[in-house]
Amino acid sequence: MAAPTVWVATAEGLVVIDMVAIEKAVNGRRSGWNLTRDEARFAAQIMLDQGIGYSTVVQRTGASATRIKSWFPEIKVPESMARPGPRATGPARCGTRRGYAAHRRRGERACERCKAGNAAADLHYKLTGSYVGAPEVPAKVRAGVAA
Repeated sequence: MAAPTVWVATAEGLVVIDMVAIEKAVNGRRSGWNLTRDEARFAAQIMLDQGIGYSTVVQRTGASATRIKSWFPEIKVPESMARPGPRATGPARCGTRRGYAAHRRRGERACERCKAGNAAADLHYKLTGSYVGAPEVPAKVRAGVAA
């Protein structure tokens, strides 16, 4: 069975786009598959014309914010998305998932607090579907003094 397709003329020549894939992406039902570059651009144009938010367009098309900006330079990019690179979050603390990852990146054996913090974060993820708000394992306290 063939999918409904359309030929579209672009600067690079004629391209074929799958209209069902574009419809699913526009409606937020893209899951487990990717749009081609041309399909993503077409879907992004539809969503931006409908006034759908920039971050939603990025998420639904699977294209990066940089790519969307290059396709539509006249669209104002929200400041939160225009920021280059990862956010600065400070050093990773022991007893957290980030602390555990920092040990592993440095090729070290993770400390007990970080192992416990990573396990707590994994349990939190299994229960909530997110690492946001995962508990931190505190330092051992002896007679009111942190160890």
